[in-house]
Amino acid sequence: MTKMQRILLVLVQATLIVLALILLIIVIVDPEYNKIGGVIASLTLPFLPNIIRRVLAAELSFRLQITYFIFLFAALFLGINFDFYRTVPHFDKVIHFFSGMISIAVAWFVLKFFKADKTSKPFQAIFIICFCITLSIIWEFFEFTCDKLLGQNMQQLISEGVDDTMFDLLFALIGTSVGTILFMRYTRQIESFFLIPHRKPK
Repeated sequence: MTKMQRILLVLVQATLIVLALILLIIVIVDPEYNKIGGVIASLTLPFLPNIIRRVLAAELSFRLQITYFIFLFAALFLGINFDFYRTVPHFDKVIHFFSGMISIAVAWFVLKFFKADKTSKPFQAIFIICFCITLSIIWEFFEFTCDKLLGQNMQQLISEGVDDTMFDLLFALIGTSVGTILFMRYTRQIESFFLIPHRKPK
């Protein structure tokens, strides 16, 4: 990764954090703007690449990190904080579809961290799908917690019952399944395009 790419990533990450801080101020001064759940996610998820580097001793490529930051902007700032999930048809489903595909990268880093990336393809595929769906379920738990404790409606249970949650999980599963099939078929090509191999200990 070049120095210019690193600087660009820092600037993009800093911009997302500044936007989240602005939204936090809005939440504090405007009681009508009840988006604290989205603000919490916006303040924490931009640091995921840093967490992966420290915990899994792995490095994300420039392409993958930029893709992730663009996804965060669409999912959190446009989707939650600017109500695109409610005002743009099918925006929610598209985001959950791509969340399933993007989370495959995290699952692959976990496999490499535990040196399981040389195991059989069926095992890798099952692990990746289960891992990604678990992440989707954790996100739904987060939305549920925000709805119950903070009086929000992130899961849209008031207007849609459980349909929104179930369709979110369904589209995450579809995205994960499609992405896993492609990843298993073109592992080396996709890894070389999006991922930097697991760092060897010094």
